[in-house]
Amino acid sequence: MQNLLDEEGLRGIGAYWIIIEKLSMLPEPRTQLEYLRPFCKNRKIPFVYLKKIILKYKLFNLEEDDFFSVEELNPVKKKEQKMVKNSKENVDSNAKNDEKLQKTSRNNSENHANNDSNSLNNNDIAKADNESFKENIKDIITAATVEEKDATATTAINHSCPLNICDDYGQSQQMLHPVRPWQNMVDELTTRTPWLETACMQSCYGELLMRNIQKAVEIFKCHIELYDKGGDLLTMSEVRRYFVNYTKAGKPTSQALRETLIAFEAKQRATLPPNAYLHEQLINGKRTYLGCLIPNDAPARPSDTAFWNEQEHRWISQR
Repeated sequence: MQNLLDEEGLRGIGAYWIIIEKLSMLPEPRTQLEYLRPFCKNRKIPFVYLKKIILKYKLFNLEEDDFFSVEELNPVKKKEQKMVKNSKENVDSNAKNDEKLQKTSRNNSENHANNDSNSLNNNDIAKADNESFKENIKDIITAATVEEKDATATTAINHSCPLNICDDYGQSQQMLHPVRPWQNMVDELTTRTPWLETACMQSCYGELLMRNIQKAVEIFKCHIELYDKGGDLLTMSEVRRYFVNYTKAGKPTSQALRETLIAFEAKQRATLPPNAYLHEQLINGKRTYLGCLIPNDAPARPSDTAFWNEQEHRWISQR
C-alpha cells in the first residue's frame, strides 16, 4: 500500500478502493479482469489503469483463467498464530482424553474383576481405543504439518512463477514482473517484422515510413510523453495498437508524421555533398556516358550535354 501511495498518489489509492468496492458486491470476492471494463466505460475511468493497479502492486491474488481476488494483509502471521493455537488445543485435548481413558480403564477393571474373560476383553478394547485415539491425534498433527508445508510451497510458487494472462483480444501473453518501461517497448517497434510492414502499409506512405522508422519512433515517443500516455501502455500489444492508430491513414497524427518525415528527408538530401559524377554511368567498373567510354584520368563530366574530345583531351559542352 505504501508503494502504491508513493508511485500513484491519491489517484492510485482511490482506484484500489474502487476495485475493492466492486469485489464486495459479488457473491464471492473474486472475478475476472473484464468484469471491471463496463464499469470503467460508464464512469470514464481508464480500464488499463485499474488493470495496472491489480497486476503491478501485489495487492491482489492472480489466479487461473484471468481471475483475481484481494490479497489479505499479513496472512503469514495470522496463519502462524492459528497454527500455534490449534497445536496447543490439540495437546490439551490429548492430555484430557488420555486421563479420561485411563480412568475408564481402571473402572472397567474393578467392575469386572470376577469375570476373567470379560475383563480381558475390556482391557483389549480399552487398549485398542487408546491406540486408535493416539493414532488419530498423530494423523491430525501430521495433516496440519503437511497442510502448512503445502501452503508455503504454493506461496513460493505463486511468487516465483509469472502467470499467463490474456490481452483485450484474448491473445495469451506472459505477464512480466515488474511491468516493463514503455520506452523500452516503443524502441522495439523499429525491428523489421511482418507486423511492422503491415502497419506501414496501413499508413498509405509505407516506403517513406519504413525508410525512416527510427525517426518515426522518436516522434511517437515525444507524442506519448506530451499526452502522458505512458502509464496506459503496460504490454507490447498495447504499444503496437497505439502505434497503428497513430499512423493510420486519415488520422491527423498520421498526416503530421508524414509531413515531418518528408521534411526530414529533404533536409538530409540538402546536407549531402554534391555528386561530381552525376552525368556519368558506371558500367562494369568503367566510366561511361551515352555508351562511350571515359578515360580514367578525365575529370568528371560537367553536364548531360558534354562530350569528350580526344584531340583536346577535355570536355566540350554544346551549351
